[in-house]
Amino acid sequence: MSWRTGQPGCVPVKHRPRQAFTLVELLVVTSILALLLAMLMPGLRAARVRSRMVAVHSDLRQITLALDAYALTWHDRVPPTRVACGTDVNYQLPIELARERFLAPGASAIPQADLRDRFDSRRTYRYVAPGAIYQNGTLFDMPDKPWKPRSKIWVPDDFPVCTDEAGRYYHDFADEPASPVTYAVWSAGPKPLATKFPRQMASDVVDESRFPLPRSYWMTRSLDDGLITHFRARNGLVHQSP
Repeated sequence: MSWRTGQPGCVPVKHRPRQAFTLVELLVVTSILALLLAMLMPGLRAARVRSRMVAVHSDLRQITLALDAYALTWHDRVPPTRVACGTDVNYQLPIELARERFLAPGASAIPQADLRDRFDSRRTYRYVAPGAIYQNGTLFDMPDKPWKPRSKIWVPDDFPVCTDEAGRYYHDFADEPASPVTYAVWSAGPKPLATKFPRQMASDVVDESRFPLPRSYWMTRSLDDGLITHFRARNGLVHQSP
């Protein structure tokens, strides 16, 4: 009870009891909120993916600058590719970039370039270059002995457009013709097991043997699944996916 003032005397006024929402009103409000959320979710997801794409391109640009700085120091040589069957070491970023302080090392006691893929935080961004290779922990760096393991990169015939399904593997710059690509770095994208990637027979393991140059594997501006890649041509130009 309260008192109304401003008039002669004071007359008590009783407040009407507050009415709660009915069940129908609550259902209507809930339905409207659910509809608005359903309309906003695709836009929010696209904005989140696009922001990650921008960050990934920035990270890959940082890695290419580190690789170019390494090459200037080591007489145009780039670090070897690393592969190890069935492990996360496959195509990991070169440890040499951390040892030479071109990239920040990870928290591990062993120096390593630990710049993680923003779409796949379990692994670093990936790297491949034709020539020298660490295979299961052993370095093979003998271009004059073609029977020894060497890192290879598959390059489409219409490089750097990279739309052609025809192409070839290059194993070293000493080959004839020489590899038109010095190195490539890439991100796995939103779905590392996307259906657009080739798979080994009777397995769900992605076959990375032709990554990352064919344009058919790339993530496009429509934000579908695919790779985000930067690669350096032999003439020094750096190309990238959309």
